[in-house]
Amino acid sequence: MSKTKVKFCGNKSLEDYEASVQTDADYLGFVFARSKRQVKPEQVADWLSSVPPRNKRLVGIFVNQTKEEILHAVRTVPLDVVQCHGDEDLTFIKELKADSEVDIWKVIHHEDVSTVEKLKPFIGTIDGFVVDKKLGNQYGGTGTSFNWGNIPLYDNFSKQYNIPYLIAGGINGETLQELLPYSPQGIDLSSGIEENFAKSKEKMNLIERMVREHDKRTNTR
Repeated sequence: MSKTKVKFCGNKSLEDYEASVQTDADYLGFVFARSKRQVKPEQVADWLSSVPPRNKRLVGIFVNQTKEEILHAVRTVPLDVVQCHGDEDLTFIKELKADSEVDIWKVIHHEDVSTVEKLKPFIGTIDGFVVDKKLGNQYGGTGTSFNWGNIPLYDNFSKQYNIPYLIAGGINGETLQELLPYSPQGIDLSSGIEENFAKSKEKMNLIERMVREHDKRTNTR
């Protein structure tokens, strides 16, 4: 049975983290880049010591940061995945992979049908990719989606090269109805699961229910 992966990102407080841990999400994300949701590795390490992450995989988000900054976070927090959300090139990612034992995901910012070609240099190096929408100088967390009609391009790339992916940007309880018919391998939410800038258990539960219902329908066809 195929299962749509779910990542709840932008956990910026102990309360956010506790709420996310209680869900069935596959991944929990923490933004270590400059952002209104930025956290410090030491903060996250404290949260984890008081509330175990259960079976969740932990993802650290970085944007054009130094290898030393990233490795410090990896040493401080038991991250499973480093998500490179900026303009990191192949050389940087190869060096990062050689110096750490975590999976590396590359974020690709969709512009048009040719954007998928930008993933090709990373084949054989990255362990996954995230398709997001860049808005001005903001690399993510904008709550803006790209044209989801292009998802099949990324889905085909993923299957051809056996590299899993998530779709990010502008996903919430309303827009998910438009996204799920494309059957993405995974979804990545941050602002779409918040109420008054805090993670909402109700919104996270709604997302999970919708995903489970979708998976049940598509697996019984």
